[in-house]
Amino acid sequence: MTRNDSRGPLAPHDNANGDQDGPAEPIRDPLMAITESIGDDPSVSELIAFRRSAPDLQAVAIDAKRCGDEARRLLIGSHHPDPQNRAWVALAIAGLSCSAIVAIWPCDTVHDAHAKMALAEADVLHGDDAERGQAPMLDATTAIRIRLQRAAYAIDPLIVPPGPAAPSQDDRGLARWPIRHFDLVDLTPPAAGEVLLTPREIARWGLFLKAEPSFEACLARVEQMFAIADRLRVLARQAEDGVRDLRWACEGALILAYLAAAQIATWPALKHSPEAQAKERLVTVINARASRGDPSHMQAAIRHLFTEAAWPAHGWRPTATVVREPDWIPIV
Repeated sequence: MTRNDSRGPLAPHDNANGDQDGPAEPIRDPLMAITESIGDDPSVSELIAFRRSAPDLQAVAIDAKRCGDEARRLLIGSHHPDPQNRAWVALAIAGLSCSAIVAIWPCDTVHDAHAKMALAEADVLHGDDAERGQAPMLDATTAIRIRLQRAAYAIDPLIVPPGPAAPSQDDRGLARWPIRHFDLVDLTPPAAGEVLLTPREIARWGLFLKAEPSFEACLARVEQMFAIADRLRVLARQAEDGVRDLRWACEGALILAYLAAAQIATWPALKHSPEAQAKERLVTVINARASRGDPSHMQAAIRHLFTEAAWPAHGWRPTATVVREPDWIPIV
């Protein structure tokens, strides 16, 4: 993304400068980028280090909104298999991947809380804005979606300080006066409008779809990390020393499990394919976690992502992709 955007190229977790005359290399999957350093048989110290290496959730939230907004700009007038269609599908997947990171990662600081609050507001669902005095017109399905979206980005309101001070009578610069501590509207180009990507960047985003993860490998990682987390949770209850480290390691394993689950939830799958079967098995695995001590925002995030991922899935292969809402065990 270049025009009207001072943040530079739109490619989350991409450190390449991008030679304008060189070949367009594939953009990395944001979820893979933050987890690839951890193998499938991690040590306690590796899990602790991962848990403590928290990403900048505010930067990730900005990437999520920028990708989602640009996907909507490209969607208008695009038709499969036009390169522009592939690009908007890729951007939508990348945007959801960034949203998954913000939702799943625990809220450690006020900055994390601001990121979650801002992205939740940017992604608010239609019907979640009824004012006092208005009768909300909701069906059961929409109400469930709203509750899951709220739960996915839920934070403890006690850790969030009051908003910015209101201007006094003598203050100027009101056109830029901060409304929130962290405002995605002020930090990103206006939604809709003209496409901001160049033709070369559109082609590069089309290549992003080649970064499709192995669903089987992701599912195996989900099950492995859940097994590790469950054992570490029990060991932390029994241990006399190093309890805090075991709890940190348990959280690290849970984050890795849910981030791997987010990859399966976010990427599209063709009907009757092994990938579609992996999605169905993941639903069973995540439903089983409803009776565990996993943070509710992590469980809600996967359910929320399944629903939101129907948008790029249908655009990727119309009528041929899995867009069915899974049969979830209620958690909210």
